[in-house]
Amino acid sequence: MAKWLAPLGLLLIWALTLFVYSQLPERIPAHWNAQGEVTRYGSRMEVFLLPLVLTLLYPFLALAPRLDPKLRGQAPKVWPWLLAAVVWTFTLLQGAFLYAAWSHAQGRPFPVARALLGAVGLVFLVLGLLLPRLPPNHLAGVRTPWTLEDPEVWQRVHRQAGLAFALLGLLAWLAALLGGGWLWVWLAALLAVGVYLVLFSYLARWKGA
Repeated sequence: MAKWLAPLGLLLIWALTLFVYSQLPERIPAHWNAQGEVTRYGSRMEVFLLPLVLTLLYPFLALAPRLDPKLRGQAPKVWPWLLAAVVWTFTLLQGAFLYAAWSHAQGRPFPVARALLGAVGLVFLVLGLLLPRLPPNHLAGVRTPWTLEDPEVWQRVHRQAGLAFALLGLLAWLAALLGGGWLWVWLAALLAVGVYLVLFSYLARWKGA
């Protein structure tokens, strides 16, 4: 099942884009601020940017495990799920962007910042489940000098990362629900988690934390 999720997401992002494209005006909102206000308009051709990036990125992500010496040419069992998470992240973001552009063309305001936070929250929850199952590698995960040197440190750090990412996912949903300045709270929490995981990996390697 997992191996079909990523191709399905790739197919869906193109299907959505091509379907909505013909219904958009020549100029559409292309950027919003944290309050959901449009800060830039652009050509409707910009809706193809995310699908094109994903299409170019997909083969590299699918084949990359074969090039990683730590994986010895074998993709870990969790890799199809991680690949699917990346693809569906793009698809969810594209869906929110397309709906926001379409709603704007129809004169219907759409809380795009909240929608994006909701999508990001779902992605972080999924990553929270997957990260503890990820074996040491050079491609994905918390790749510090200390996690890459010691498989035990890698496992300990990624158990922490799984919990932290799940909490970030829940916080993103809370921020999407409450709006206002909660976006900045979430961004600050994201930065704090990044710093914490780096420090934890150092302490786990050298001081037995």
